[in-house]
Amino acid sequence: MIHNFRELMEAATKSGPKRIVVAAADENETLNAIVQASRMKLVLPTLVGNKEWIEIMLDKKDIPKGSFEIIHEKDSIKAAAVAAQIVREGSADILMKGDVVTSKFLQAALGSPGNLKSGLFSDVEVYEDVREDARLVLVSDGGVNISPGIKQKLEIIRNAVAVVHRLGIKSPKVALLSGSEKVHPDFQSTIDAVALVKMCQDGAVDDCVVDGPFALDNAIDLASARAKGVESPVAGSANILIMPNLEAGNIFCKCLQYYAGRMLIHVGMGAKVPILIDSRTAKAEEKLHSIALAKLICESSRQEREAE
Repeated sequence: MIHNFRELMEAATKSGPKRIVVAAADENETLNAIVQASRMKLVLPTLVGNKEWIEIMLDKKDIPKGSFEIIHEKDSIKAAAVAAQIVREGSADILMKGDVVTSKFLQAALGSPGNLKSGLFSDVEVYEDVREDARLVLVSDGGVNISPGIKQKLEIIRNAVAVVHRLGIKSPKVALLSGSEKVHPDFQSTIDAVALVKMCQDGAVDDCVVDGPFALDNAIDLASARAKGVESPVAGSANILIMPNLEAGNIFCKCLQYYAGRMLIHVGMGAKVPILIDSRTAKAEEKLHSIALAKLICESSRQEREAE
């Protein structure tokens, strides 16, 4: 079981590199992350972007010319299309966003003929809870699905559970969040939670424990759960926080980053390969850890295919 980001990086270095293609790679933090990942033998990069700029920056980072495959395309939207096509052709295991608007990047990957979708695409965020013993907590969806209904939330749960299984948690605890732990007719998310719990109890999602609704405090803090009389195997120890909508997820994640100073990493699930959609403001360290997570997902997927 992987407990923290340090262990995540250690686990990712235990196997050979994966092929990664980066759309609009002419951005310094993205390039720094790719250089670090390459030096750690996590990935074999293909960079799509302004070739002249990329080569100048790589030279400054002491990367010999010709070390990385570089495909010249100055236009960021066209670069996204080129990168997505490389994945479609089976020439990359991970697709990564550089300096391109997320919606345009995802349109190239998921919205065109022959798209890379394998189900509902959702953004899974991971942060390190260090209040007591460090542990990784997943949040979804704070980046893609604006106002998911019950069927979409079920897919969001499946995608998040798939990620947490890659971290070695065999039966993760999934908390369905709302503004209250009590079912209320004016809170649609509480009504959705009741339906989702029943569906999961009936086997809609394997190898996890799903419960809710929860307010945030009683999902992650056992003392708060006890004080409010919330009794559940998930209460106070959730591994996955399912947000009621994108607005709640996005605000929660930005509070973690900007108020609490927590590092937040991303991976997009529900496609044929992991898709990295870190914010363009993300630092190289965050992007590097996202790459490591995507590599673990690739490795686990390969092992599952071999076992079939």
